[in-house]
Amino acid sequence: MMYKHIMIVFGLVSFSLTAHADLPLTVDDLLADKNRFRLDTDLSYYNHHRSSVATQGFEMVDLGQGRTLYMPSIGESNTNTDSLIAGLGLRYGISDKLEIGVKTNAIYRNARHQNGAELSKSSDTHLNDISISTQYQLTKNHKKFPDMLAFGELSVYDNTQGLKRKNASSALVGFTTYTVNDPIVLSLTGTYQYQPRRETNTGGHVDLGDTATLNGSVGFAVNPDITLTGGMGVRHKWADKNKFGKLENNSTQTTLNLGFAYAMTARTNLTANVRTPISGDGGSTLSVGLTSKLGKLPPPLSQKYRQIKSAEPTVSAP
Repeated sequence: MMYKHIMIVFGLVSFSLTAHADLPLTVDDLLADKNRFRLDTDLSYYNHHRSSVATQGFEMVDLGQGRTLYMPSIGESNTNTDSLIAGLGLRYGISDKLEIGVKTNAIYRNARHQNGAELSKSSDTHLNDISISTQYQLTKNHKKFPDMLAFGELSVYDNTQGLKRKNASSALVGFTTYTVNDPIVLSLTGTYQYQPRRETNTGGHVDLGDTATLNGSVGFAVNPDITLTGGMGVRHKWADKNKFGKLENNSTQTTLNLGFAYAMTARTNLTANVRTPISGDGGSTLSVGLTSKLGKLPPPLSQKYRQIKSAEPTVSAP
């Protein structure tokens, strides 16, 4: 049974690039095919309600796979925020084991505020960031070790609201290891995102806290075209700081991640994911994405599988 579908659900980056974002990928086809492009488009909806006086820090939007996106906290005592994050990315397969990519995110944000009897609202739209990424297959079909990929991202342009624009503003490294027992796929992903000191729009400085995540996922291939996934994630964020000290405490959050992947055509896959907190502060994120293969289609997985099998040495019976 050649299902082997996987949609790896992480708990982040938001920064934004992703050769490894929540995609409806098969285990045998996690990377972009050699000498071919893949186009990734996604739309995420984030909702967060804050009922207490906020600090001057920044809240994070969980985009999946350890990717997080920063937005400034709103200071009113009661604020409900809706955000739409649109992502566009392009990946290219350098070899069967290595790919590179670029991605950008744009944000629309609408907030309703209540401070006592005073009601107000605000909204804004802006290009948030541009990132480059790479992903490498460390092991695959190894006799002793599980399959593993390593990936990294670098933000080359960041326009987080409340902060001055900055190049090379953050970096993320991570790994994904997975094992297949058709039709079940087990995966574990870890990431670490570094954030440097940033200048605020008011002329001050803030040290954004780094973030570490660990996410486990179970994928089930319902049939060759549909995969369901579920998992849990843990995210730890170190406190934001300024020259006077911490703006908040270090925080840990656990999340529930549920996903769906559907192979619409031989060229296009559709994914839908929801990430919601189990414990800790934060809002929920709903994401829908499309991944499209550009150019000439590679051989189908069944043909690749036969080629691998035919290349294996045969053992003659005594």
